[in-house]
Amino acid sequence: MSASRFRASINGFWCHNESWDDAFNWDGKHDEVFIDVNTKVVDASGSVLQNFDSESELMGDTWRLPNRVQAGSASDRGGIVSGDRFPPSPTPWLRSGSLNARRFPPYAIWEGDLRPGQDMILLTPTIWEWDPGAGFWDGWLDWQVQVDAKYGQRAKEIFGNIWPVSTPVFDAVSLGIQTVGSMAGIWSPFGKSMRRPIGTRRSPDGPDGTLFNPITIALNSETAEYLVANNLQGYGNGIVELRYADDPYLRGVYSLFLQIEKIRDGSDGTGGISGWRDVDRADRVVSMAAADGRLFAVTADKRLLIRDSVERESNWTHIGSAVGDAGLAATGGRLFCATRENELWTRQASPIDMEWTRIGHANGVVGLTALNGSLFCATGNNRLWTRAPILSDVDWKDIGHANGVLCLGSSLSDLHCVTSDGRLWRRPPNMTDTPWTEVGPAPTTHALAGTSRGLFATTEEDRLLFKLIPPPGF
Repeated sequence: MSASRFRASINGFWCHNESWDDAFNWDGKHDEVFIDVNTKVVDASGSVLQNFDSESELMGDTWRLPNRVQAGSASDRGGIVSGDRFPPSPTPWLRSGSLNARRFPPYAIWEGDLRPGQDMILLTPTIWEWDPGAGFWDGWLDWQVQVDAKYGQRAKEIFGNIWPVSTPVFDAVSLGIQTVGSMAGIWSPFGKSMRRPIGTRRSPDGPDGTLFNPITIALNSETAEYLVANNLQGYGNGIVELRYADDPYLRGVYSLFLQIEKIRDGSDGTGGISGWRDVDRADRVVSMAAADGRLFAVTADKRLLIRDSVERESNWTHIGSAVGDAGLAATGGRLFCATRENELWTRQASPIDMEWTRIGHANGVVGLTALNGSLFCATGNNRLWTRAPILSDVDWKDIGHANGVLCLGSSLSDLHCVTSDGRLWRRPPNMTDTPWTEVGPAPTTHALAGTSRGLFATTEEDRLLFKLIPPPGF
């Protein structure tokens, strides 16, 4: 049975009412929050195979408080107050633009294949008021491990159709459990400096007792398909609001907006095209180059990203801006970028933010690559050109035809291109007009980059694919 690939992301949050737990604002102006996501992988028998937590960046006031993400309108440096939405948009449940490479909204919290009858993913996103004290946090991590059996039982019920597929969102109380804790001083007149989840309630068991009822989303092939196909709460298909409300004494009321998306049908993400393998996401990547064991990429909004050139999932890191998105190449320890304004720019191929320098013209480029110490480009008038990668304006030389090219790349010995009719071609880097040889079918790609093993390509569905290219003589 084939697997489809899904992604869960947190698009944003809405502070309906700010919390109150520290009368002196030691942690910064008004609310500072972070998001925690507990992820459990459960098999059809109800056994929890994996259980891990992932914590977002801290968001709020940044004045004299480094290493935070500015959020909120309490001051010109942030601080979250009632009514604030993050990202600052009237509709934080809708994602505009690409997912964030860092861990704050909008960002992906899980991505993977779901095969009928196989593992289930249980996601429990929570939003926390941050303070210097440990507070609820250590007990929360212990509790997540202790309740594995209860969550596993719910997964087994969903697999066995005892629990309806149409109710994939449930809370801990429905399992007969909830977190019970004690936080000294939390109900005192001046509050208490400590980390705690929004949604903390009074417990009748003692003056410092607390309760918390986290919400979980269960994803298997059926529930994920159901969520993607339905607009459950009026925010759009696949979008779920998780609302957490404190005891009135603590005041906090927040909504988290989570989105489930289907990003690939089938088992390989390539539309069934043989030889290409889905290896990772590549959000809005439109040009790409490989150098020194890394992939460099330019996105549609002209951000420069980097990841290891491994044929599996790996984090993309934002390392600065790009001056153009018409083509990217790497050679001699430098990156070369062609713009739609017919310019050629360069900078060092380093994993840090650096200035670009204009070095000449590059007219009508639709694809750019480098091979054997030379730059090559395909242009919109179906021609192939080359020039030396020197740091001054020199003429490009016409070396033949390149018909219908969408993107250009190179392997160890050949130039490669994908054409608008969905074909992959190759030719040697001769300085004269040379026939292209068809290699085979290719997905519709935005970018192409070659390594010593083969070609990476990015697709319209924001996926990174890989195709093995045997070396000469094989």
